[in-house]
Amino acid sequence: MFACSQDGFIAKKEGDNPSLWTSEEDHKLLIENIDRSDWSVMGRKTHELNPKQNRKRVVFSRKVKIIEPINPIIKNQFYFNPDITQWSDFEKLVGLNSKVLILGGTRVHDFFLYLDVLSKIYITIEPLNFKTGIRAFSFINFNDLESFLIAKNYRKEQKKINEKTILVTYSR
Repeated sequence: MFACSQDGFIAKKEGDNPSLWTSEEDHKLLIENIDRSDWSVMGRKTHELNPKQNRKRVVFSRKVKIIEPINPIIKNQFYFNPDITQWSDFEKLVGLNSKVLILGGTRVHDFFLYLDVLSKIYITIEPLNFKTGIRAFSFINFNDLESFLIAKNYRKEQKKINEKTILVTYSR
């Protein structure tokens, strides 16, 4: 799940907090999906922008060599290095039947899209154009994402969540 500008950027620059430019409806949808999920997965920078001690989190970080607690006092929040740690270790950590919400950033999106393990993708498109910034994926242009996902057997649904904001859902 991610919000982006019409031209496909998830942030204006590093450290940009999307909650400052996304709609109230996107924020409500985000909270609903977090509440329905057992775990949230995100990059270290995304985690640091919105730390929540009461949520189960897996935070991607290339600074760790093993799965380790982010803070020994906070249960169920772990650093995970996707370059070193195995996918089976991730599955053991979160559980095979858990509902996992992928929140980003770019490298986290890349990891799960490349593994082809996503059952649903929610994209909120806000009525903004950044022209430059941080892309949702490093290996695919936002304008090519739809044809890429359709080729991987995703179905597209689209609806307005307010006068100007669109929610696009890809599912299979």
